[in-house]
Amino acid sequence: MALATKSGPKVNRRLDSAIAFATRLEETFRDAPLTLPLLADSLHVHIDSVALVATLARTSQLREFDERGTRIWNLATKIKDDDRLHNCEPSRLCCWIARSRALSLQSQVRTRQQHRCHSSSDSGTDDVRVLKTALKASKYCLDQGQLGVTEQVVERAAFYEQRLHKVSRVDNTRVLHSSIRRLSNEYYILRITLAWRQERLDLAEIWLANLSPDRHMPEAAVAEQLADVLFQIGRDQARKQLDKSALQWLDRAYDTLAGQDTAERAFDVTELRCCIMHSTVHILLKDRCEENFSRAWDIIHELEGATKNVVVVWLLKLEIHSIDQSAAHDYYEILIQIVRQIHLSDANMTTIFHYVHELRKQSPRLAHTVLVTFVSERLLAMEEIAWVEKTLITIVWNCTTSQDLEDTTGPLEELLDTVAAKTLSALGTSATHAAQILMLKRVEALYRLGDYDQADIWCRLALHNLFDSSGTSNIAKLQRKRILCALGKSDLAKCREIRCQMSDSTARDPSTQYLLYRVALKCQDVDLAAGCLSSISEESMTDNTLLYACVLEAQKSGDRSQVIRALSRVLETTGYKATSGLCLPALLRLNGRMLIQELESGHVQDQHYVGELCKVFEGAAVAAKTARRGSSQTDTFASTELDWFSRNSYNVALKMCTSWPPDMTLRIVRACSNFIDLYPDDNDSMQASDLSLRRLFCDYLGCCLLVTLARAEDEIQEQLQHYLVLRKTMNDFRTLVKQQVSKLDGGAKSDLLRKYSCLIAFDFEAAARLKSWTSLGELIDESELCGDNSIYNVMADVVLASEAPTEVVIATLQQIVNRVWLQDLDNIDRLARWIRCLLTLALSSNIEMAENLIDQVHSIAQSARAVRSAAALCIAHSSPLSADNECVQRTTTYPGEELEWVATTTFNRAIDFYCAAHDGACRRWAEKAIGLADLGEDERRLHRLLQAKYLGLAWDR
Repeated sequence: MALATKSGPKVNRRLDSAIAFATRLEETFRDAPLTLPLLADSLHVHIDSVALVATLARTSQLREFDERGTRIWNLATKIKDDDRLHNCEPSRLCCWIARSRALSLQSQVRTRQQHRCHSSSDSGTDDVRVLKTALKASKYCLDQGQLGVTEQVVERAAFYEQRLHKVSRVDNTRVLHSSIRRLSNEYYILRITLAWRQERLDLAEIWLANLSPDRHMPEAAVAEQLADVLFQIGRDQARKQLDKSALQWLDRAYDTLAGQDTAERAFDVTELRCCIMHSTVHILLKDRCEENFSRAWDIIHELEGATKNVVVVWLLKLEIHSIDQSAAHDYYEILIQIVRQIHLSDANMTTIFHYVHELRKQSPRLAHTVLVTFVSERLLAMEEIAWVEKTLITIVWNCTTSQDLEDTTGPLEELLDTVAAKTLSALGTSATHAAQILMLKRVEALYRLGDYDQADIWCRLALHNLFDSSGTSNIAKLQRKRILCALGKSDLAKCREIRCQMSDSTARDPSTQYLLYRVALKCQDVDLAAGCLSSISEESMTDNTLLYACVLEAQKSGDRSQVIRALSRVLETTGYKATSGLCLPALLRLNGRMLIQELESGHVQDQHYVGELCKVFEGAAVAAKTARRGSSQTDTFASTELDWFSRNSYNVALKMCTSWPPDMTLRIVRACSNFIDLYPDDNDSMQASDLSLRRLFCDYLGCCLLVTLARAEDEIQEQLQHYLVLRKTMNDFRTLVKQQVSKLDGGAKSDLLRKYSCLIAFDFEAAARLKSWTSLGELIDESELCGDNSIYNVMADVVLASEAPTEVVIATLQQIVNRVWLQDLDNIDRLARWIRCLLTLALSSNIEMAENLIDQVHSIAQSARAVRSAAALCIAHSSPLSADNECVQRTTTYPGEELEWVATTTFNRAIDFYCAAHDGACRRWAEKAIGLADLGEDERRLHRLLQAKYLGLAWDR
């Protein structure tokens, strides 16, 4: 009592707190069950508190606690059906309910325990009620995984089970004795289950020993419950790969049922026994020894006689036959019976497919027979199209992945025809795609092996009308695969047939066009090839992979013209620009080399090819310039690339300049010049000199082509544009030639000066056509550097034919005459003609210049005579007569006719002055005319005539 008195206030506080919490919990159950999880922590505290102090509580406290605990228990039992809990997390809420029940239970236990201390009644009725409640609460907590709470409740229940066991020995009342025995068995089954859940099978063994026949033989219902627990333990051990322990527990489960009368629950017991035997067989088959096989067959034979469910027996037999590779036919016989008799459901369909897969491991052909039988005899009569689809996919999978079924394409096609006729509709999209994927894999494998016939057959199967829901893209892929197979067999007619079966959109697809391009190459259909390339290039603006493939196919075919066309398409789509993954210089170089070879072969001189070659060199020049400008692409066009393009463009221009149109040649020459300009400045002296000369020759050839184009051009503006470009090109040549002349000597220098002279003449012509009159005199002066007097013929002809003002013509001709007079007296005939023209112009516009020209003629003629006389005198003293005459004849004098014309014209103008009463001018001109006549070779006849006429003039008028 001292202890009680000392602890009284503390006990009272704990019990009062627990009662207050019970009141709150009761209200929560009644009014706000969704908030029960918030009381979890408090619930644990009060469960422990009650367990510790209930034995020290007052009677009135215990009575109130008992009443509240009973109400909480009842509320917790009913709360499961409350509509307000439908959206609450079930597992958490059930956990709180279970714990609340445990609290109520412990309240009752402690209350009854205290009451038992003051009661003389020992009938056991209250203990039975408490034990029932304890077992019920324990099961509920165990179901919710609350092993700790379950263990606490079971420990309390153990006290009452022991008390009731003693009562049953004293009280032989049949009803009470039976009730106590049943509750005791349930208690031990619960103990076994808890030990198992706590992974304490050693304890489970101890509790199971308490259920041995020498103490309590379980009743039928309890035996079934025990067998089920033992079966669950066995299965759990099997999952953990503890086969020996699993067999031990399964045997116990089987033995538990074997000793019971199960007539009242025959179906449930039979099902449980079948499950036990089935699991036992499975475990036995893991260890493939003869003893286990023998025992497994014994169990199957026993089960065959004990159950009417033959399917279960068949399935166990299949398990055994699946291990024996030589029993494939027996396996097949059993499985064929199953598929013909089993009730069809989703679960059974899964089972059938499992065993079909097992049979396939031993014999794919037998598995195929089973599946075909299943479809033909069972599934087509059903309305479950999903089962048909699944089975068909399995059949296709088996046929496409098994080497033993290579000859099943014919029967498979017949099966597809049958299914299509029965179902009257195509398979679903998912099933169709699955089947076609399997078939396409088979096609790919056969195609790689070169078995084009079988590959084509599988393609046709994949295109069966049963798979019409596959979509346009998948159909197109299969049709293209058929074309590939036909190409592999070189069956071009088949290729065209498949093309006709395609839809327009499929035929226009770039991938299809690529295959048709291959067909066109094989049958040398130029029009079809051109059409395919055009379609591919139109659709390949962002990805040129197919065009590259066309180039490779054309190269394989050996058709150089097709290679050129394909390469040209590639370059057109890229815009002659470098893209990722493309080596533009190599592509341009390849196309250029092909075009040059084609043009040089002599077989083709098509202007189209010439134009394509121009595009190649021009595109390369632009790309090289762009690459040199961009720092990230500096090495795209290396010096070696520039060297190849510049040399080949230069050589082509030289070779083809006489046979190609000048505008085409000019384009290549310009491209060559652009390549040369892109060379780095750090070249060695020899390479720099070579490049400079090559650039000079390009400018020379360009000027020649430009003057040709200008002369042939009818459109004035175009003509003037050609002349303008010519003058710009000549300026480039002029800059370079002055650097090179000083470095050359001999024939190379003479050749370069001749080219220089020729271009000066062209420049003179261009300046005249462009009316750049001031440039004419400059060009005449520049011509002195060349030392070629023949250029003056051209200049004189050009200026006389130009639209230049008279004063420009006179000044220019005068400059030309002066040049020739100073440099070339051996060609007086040409000089005399120019003077005649010049004098004619001067007489009408500049009489003073005309007078000077007459003096110049006199000086030229007199100098020529003096030279001739000196030559004759030299010959007379040093050479034989025949040689003298030849040398004298080669010495040129002023032409007699020209001299006579000048003298006559001059005298006539003197007469004009006489008539105009300009006597001074008349005398000057007349005397000049007589002087000129005196230099003639006509034995002075003209001189005497003019002199006579002059003397006959009357000056006094």
